Amino acid sequence: MKTNKSWTTVILLTIALVCVAGCKKSSPADEESKAIQEIKQKIIGRWNLVDFIEETKKGDEPPKIIDNDPKNVYFEFFANDKGKTNAEGEEEFVYEIKANNILILWGYPTSIIELTGNKLTFRNTATADGTTYTQTYYLTR
Repeated sequence: MKTNKSWTTVILLTIALVCVAGCKKSSPADEESKAIQEIKQKIIGRWNLVDFIEETKKGDEPPKIIDNDPKNVYFEFFANDKGKTNAEGEEEFVYEIKANNILILWGYPTSIIELTGNKLTFRNTATADGTTYTQTYYLTR
């Protein structure tokens, strides 16, 4: 009778140990890596540029906005962190996905504004000599 109780205790302790070990929390770095991989999986593939807006703002003046109407411009992102576009002639580029929806494109950080199965919007901003330049790219599949 005592042996049965001992075995029952051992079995229950083993189950408890397995449950506790299986409930290991992931670290913030693991969560960040997972988020980056999810973004990368969504971005891979061919995208068509449907709108490209350039905004220039100098000091307190109202911004000057140019709404371009791109024709047959595409971006293609590959799984090996390389891409291809015909935005300014046929060219290849390297890209990187960072935390907080940052896409490093042509060596510059751009913010991913929207990323769904069919929409990708990203924006970059630079400031020089008191003038802020913003470019927003709207892409669809």
